[in-house]
Amino acid sequence: MTNETRAVSRRERLRAELLQEIEDTSFAIIDADGVQALSIAALARSMAMSAPALYRYFPSRDALVAHLETASYQQLAAAMSQAVEGSRKAPRTQLRQVVTAYRDWALRYRRRYGMLFGERAGALPGEATTQTPLDQAMAMLVDMLVALQDTASADSTSGDRTLDGQLRRWARSQERPDTPPGVARAAILIWTRVHGIVSLELTGVFDNQAVEAQRLIDLEIDSAVQSMRPTTP
Repeated sequence: MTNETRAVSRRERLRAELLQEIEDTSFAIIDADGVQALSIAALARSMAMSAPALYRYFPSRDALVAHLETASYQQLAAAMSQAVEGSRKAPRTQLRQVVTAYRDWALRYRRRYGMLFGERAGALPGEATTQTPLDQAMAMLVDMLVALQDTASADSTSGDRTLDGQLRRWARSQERPDTPPGVARAAILIWTRVHGIVSLELTGVFDNQAVEAQRLIDLEIDSAVQSMRPTTP
C-alpha cells in the first residue's frame, strides 16, 4: 500500500467516523426534543464544531433530516427482522413477534417514530416513489401471511374487483407479484391498524386506562388473518 493510498484510507475512515458522530449527535437532539429542535447550528454547538464545517457533509438541514429518516427506517426494519431471525416458531407467532418489535421500537424511540410517521407524515410502504428499508419489512410481513394462508384460499380476493386490481399493483411494488389480493389486503390492514394503535398510544390516549394496546394489536392481527379465509356460502 502506497503512502497516498494510506492517506486516502485514513481520510475515508475519519470521514466515516465524523458522519457517525453527526448521526449519533443528531439523534440525541431528536430523542430529547424532537426533530424540530434539530438545526445545523444546534448540531454544530453540540459537536463543538463550526456550522460551515458541517455543511461540507450535509448541504442543508433538509438533507440531514432526510439522511436521519433513512437511518431510522433502517433501524426499525432491522428491529423487525431481528425479532424472527433464525426463529422456527409458527408463522402466526413470528407475525406477532414482528409486530411487537415494531411497537417496542416506536415506544423506545418515540420522537424518531414521530419524525417518520407524524411530524413529517410518512407514506404507506410501497406508496412512495422512493422505497425505504421499511418496504423490506413489509415484504416480510406479506411472506408470513402467505405462509399462514390456507391452500384452499389461494385465490382469495378482497371482495371488491377494483380494489383487487389495486392490491395486485401494490403487491408488485413489494416485489411479491404472486400475492393474492386477500393476502395483500390483510398485510395493509395489519400495517394501518397497528400504526394507528401505536400512534394513539404514543399520544397518551391509553394512559391511566384499563386498555392494553398490545391486546388490541393482537386482536387486529387475528382479525386480519381471519379475513384471508374464504367465506362459507
